[in-house]
Amino acid sequence: MPYHHGSERKKFEACQHRLRQQYEQAGMSEAEIQALYQLDLQEFLSERRHRENTQSFAEECCGAHCDDCTLWISELLSQKDYEILILYAIEGFSQAEIADCLSLSQQNISRRIARLKKYFKNF
Repeated sequence: MPYHHGSERKKFEACQHRLRQQYEQAGMSEAEIQALYQLDLQEFLSERRHRENTQSFAEECCGAHCDDCTLWISELLSQKDYEILILYAIEGFSQAEIADCLSLSQQNISRRIARLKKYFKNF
């Protein structure tokens, strides 16, 4: 579901209202409550800016990698290099995990990743 600032702000304000009541019952001063509200508001707005200004490489369309997101890359690389790229860059596997998964040495994976980095750096 896409992010809608208006509805998220209403939820935030409702939560802050409940927190304000709890803080008042706990004996906090109005200045302390307002300071906490401002801190929470800045965090809320920071998260909003992050959502608006950050684009996920593959998670936006299907949660993991999908054919539409990576099809053009798969046409440029060998099948093995493509698998390594997906496992390393998108799935977040370590070089050792990839080596175990593909039955290759960790040194071989390291070389292939270095080659892929160089390839895409010059792309």
